[in-house]
Amino acid sequence: MKLLMTETSPYARKCRMLIREQGLTARIEEVEALPLDDPDDLLSSNPLGKVPALIRDGATSLVDSPLICEYIDSLNEDRWIPKSGTSRWRVLRFQAIADGILDLAVGRRVEMTRPEDKRFDFWIERQENGIRRSLDLLESEADKFAGGFDLGGMAIAVALGYLDFRYPESEWRTGRDRLTAFHEKWAERPSYQSTEPPAAA
Repeated sequence: MKLLMTETSPYARKCRMLIREQGLTARIEEVEALPLDDPDDLLSSNPLGKVPALIRDGATSLVDSPLICEYIDSLNEDRWIPKSGTSRWRVLRFQAIADGILDLAVGRRVEMTRPEDKRFDFWIERQENGIRRSLDLLESEADKFAGGFDLGGMAIAVALGYLDFRYPESEWRTGRDRLTAFHEKWAERPSYQSTEPPAAA
């Protein structure tokens, strides 16, 4: 199997971390596919032209990081996504919040690349407010995800890492001691360290 990805995509990073945590690096090859180049293998596996995309052997490709992570997790008995019950919805809820933070952060980055006189300040402010509210919620609910390791926590760690990568000035740690400690714990894991985006990107 092949995971089409970029080293800077936080959505792909979540999949790449799960591959490592599940011990599947020998089964799933990571292939760089830059969306702006419209590579054939990416467009044929994902008509949206987005990464990540998972090309499976003898089966249809899978797109979108939550779906890909569900499939990756199904390949091993040790689950990072509970199969059923309250714990499953807890994990998926935190993954959705973390992915939402990424959506807002990526959207803000795109807006900030526009000439200053062309930027939509109202839109930027809404994105920043959404990120702030979500981080405050995660700080208040840290006891629900910080005690162990699952996909919800992984997604949160990826989102926090993306803020450090693209917005080092964001100071998201200020007033969020529990979230800071949680991120420090994740930052020690080999799966996190080996998927860090290149500093110059």
